[in-house]
Amino acid sequence: MNLADHIAKSKELSHWINTRIHGSAMDSSPRHRLAAGCLDMVLEHQQAIVLLISQRLCGSATALVRPSFESYVRGVWLFECATEDALTEFQDDKFGQALSAIIADIEKLPAFQSGVLAAIKKESWGSMCSYAHSGFLQVTRRNKEGSIEPNYTDEELIEVIKFIDGIALLATMEISRLTKNDPLMKEVYEKITKP
Repeated sequence: MNLADHIAKSKELSHWINTRIHGSAMDSSPRHRLAAGCLDMVLEHQQAIVLLISQRLCGSATALVRPSFESYVRGVWLFECATEDALTEFQDDKFGQALSAIIADIEKLPAFQSGVLAAIKKESWGSMCSYAHSGFLQVTRRNKEGSIEPNYTDEELIEVIKFIDGIALLATMEISRLTKNDPLMKEVYEKITKP
């Protein structure tokens, strides 16, 4: 598949997710509302990244990968791990937990014991930060030999789309748990495991 195919597939995925989760009922506790807000942010970032790539605004698209990953991790942690004090701290916008500590808490849960979140952070965090904060990786893709212009390969952009689509599916899985929507959980699982 080429870049245009991946963009189209990602847009279809976004539509599929939106038709299944928006307007879903859930518990109105702070835990549920805060987690849902983080997870829904992942879905908006997924749509934005694909839209930006389709418009060849690739620097802004790549800058959204890190906040997408962080939103997912925070959403899971708020729902599954956070203490009441941590929820209050989050609501006061004084969130002091380091991402690695959050991931360590999450990976104590049976569904996350494979260590995939820690592996993503270990392997990709530097790149995510470089793109988000106009570091070397981002800056070097802002020019070609002798000219200032975007210089992102289709392969790099396809990698971004695949990553964000995966995070969007994981966020949808967590939303299905949060809303106690077992049929959706099964559908998402099938999409994740389908070759």
